[in-house]
Amino acid sequence: MKIRFDIENDVSVLKNKNVHADFYLDSYLEVFVIEKNKEVLLFFTTMHSTIVIDFNQLLIELHQTGKEQTLETFGNANIYTFKKEGGNILITNFDEFSNTEEWLYSFDFMEFTKAYTKELRRYLHAMVMEEANIMKRPNFILLRQGLNDLEKNVKQE
Repeated sequence: MKIRFDIENDVSVLKNKNVHADFYLDSYLEVFVIEKNKEVLLFFTTMHSTIVIDFNQLLIELHQTGKEQTLETFGNANIYTFKKEGGNILITNFDEFSNTEEWLYSFDFMEFTKAYTKELRRYLHAMVMEEANIMKRPNFILLRQGLNDLEKNVKQE
């Protein structure tokens, strides 16, 4: 399993001194899951760093409590629900606009979390390689802390 972040603005915009780091951190994001040669769009949002910070905490809560979690993204009418059932994570996309369940996916919980942390680590590393000062930004600090906390929880299981 692999998870991929597709971000509207290339990380190289961080080198542009006329562009504030928040321009990149708040840009449009699509998160894909690739498993068994099949790629699915998991969720999409604007203000992506905020949602990734929330998603980190959501996965931590799911690991620790097993209680159903929801993620409301920006820029669309979708609500994503995450449930832990046995060794799986069940993810539901509910469209508030049409008042319908769009889809339900099931993945191995540990594989999903490990693939997610691997992609988050790659994403953070790419930002630092483009602009080392990004590490001082509050959102970057929260993203890195969320990754560290999530990895600690994964190691405990």
